Amino acid sequence: MKRPARPLVQLGWIRRPPALAAALAVGAWLTLGAWRALAPFGVAMPDWDGQVAVDPRAAVEVTALGWGTRLTQAELRDETGKVLPGNLTESRYRFLGGLEFGTRYTLTVTAERPWFGQRETRLMAFSTVAVPKLEGSPLRTLAPDASLSLRFDRPVGQLKAKGDLELAVTADPDRQTFRLQATRYPQGRTLPVDIAWETPTGIPLPPLRLQLTTPPPLTVELNTDGLSNLGLAMPLQFTFSEPLLERAGVSRHIAVRSQDGRDITGRWQWINKRRLQFTPQPGWPATSTVEVRIDPAGLKAQSGGMLEQPVLSRFSTGPDRRIVVYLDTQKAAALENGQVVRTFPVSTGKPDTPTITGSFYIYARFPVKTMRSRAKPGEKGHYVVEDVPYAQYFYEDYAFHGAWWHNSFGRPASHGCINLSTRKNNRRWPNSAEDAGWLYRWASLGVPVSVVPRSPAPTQMAANEARPNPKPEPAANR
Repeated sequence: MKRPARPLVQLGWIRRPPALAAALAVGAWLTLGAWRALAPFGVAMPDWDGQVAVDPRAAVEVTALGWGTRLTQAELRDETGKVLPGNLTESRYRFLGGLEFGTRYTLTVTAERPWFGQRETRLMAFSTVAVPKLEGSPLRTLAPDASLSLRFDRPVGQLKAKGDLELAVTADPDRQTFRLQATRYPQGRTLPVDIAWETPTGIPLPPLRLQLTTPPPLTVELNTDGLSNLGLAMPLQFTFSEPLLERAGVSRHIAVRSQDGRDITGRWQWINKRRLQFTPQPGWPATSTVEVRIDPAGLKAQSGGMLEQPVLSRFSTGPDRRIVVYLDTQKAAALENGQVVRTFPVSTGKPDTPTITGSFYIYARFPVKTMRSRAKPGEKGHYVVEDVPYAQYFYEDYAFHGAWWHNSFGRPASHGCINLSTRKNNRRWPNSAEDAGWLYRWASLGVPVSVVPRSPAPTQMAANEARPNPKPEPAANR
């Protein structure tokens, strides 16, 4: 039996002629090659390679490009080589943390497309913008002119100061130096100042906190504040807590007036860097109240501190009392309102230790005092005498005081002091006159003292003027 012939179409599906198969294979290969050539392949990532001022706020993301492309590796390392955490899928990589300022990073990414045997590795190195370095410590002190200077190692963009202090900011042309000027501030405090700033390209920088100390307030002490019954030669002394920025013209801000409102004339003199002295001329009004006012305006310490409020001080004076010592007669006279009220025999300095002459005032008083010589132990003239009664110092270590160790009043017998008779501690002569005690109770701080070689006329004695004298710690003569 003869088999029927198969259709030619069916035979074409089962077997192709060799030429046709070859043509189909070539066509397929060309189609795949064209697809590979034309289809995108690779990764999309930031174009930061080689940059040195990347914004740390920027996201680090990588995306696979092209159909069938997948990411097989993605690592972000910092400058220490540490691999930083990230989220990797076949199509995407994202860094999970935040970039640090002034840090170098390296990003390595590998993408593959197995169908076409494609594989690519990309390497990118970049650095984030560096934070400008502040020169010096963040602990600062406001300058006397209420300013503060900040200097950085590189330019800075916008800069603002925030906090309890009102600070106006100005920048130098190079934008590396900034001047902050305070308008008002509390004195003697340390306050935080937060600096909000950015790079010249507008990248916000991490907050910078300063601790700013303001100058302490200026204070002043008056040696006569609240005192009463002062002698008429007592100088008025102003002791400031620190040297003033400008000493010239300080007296223009100080008023010294009597109780009836009249200005008291006198001489102004700086004794040292912090002490100003006013000596009334010819003296304070007797039995009066003196008022001293200090206006804070115009007074500023070298550190910038100022008086926080006006100063008001008062003191009162006693009657017009004076002491005159005559070296030729070895007598002392107590005068009140120009009249002698009492005279005493005294012992002044011996020829090799004479009593100083001139016009002075009582500047320190002690009911009992231990007196020491300037000579050291073992040296000629060394002595230490305890329980010296009624000491009244009038110049350096020269003083009136009671002397219980001798009874030679009326002739020189001391190391320079003016000895007076006393009963205190006096066992050898218990019935001696209490001249030293009387003079101590009668006199007071500031009482004028005149030591003269010879006895002048009473009117001349009363006219003697006291001169200011330094006030060291009383020490030696007796």
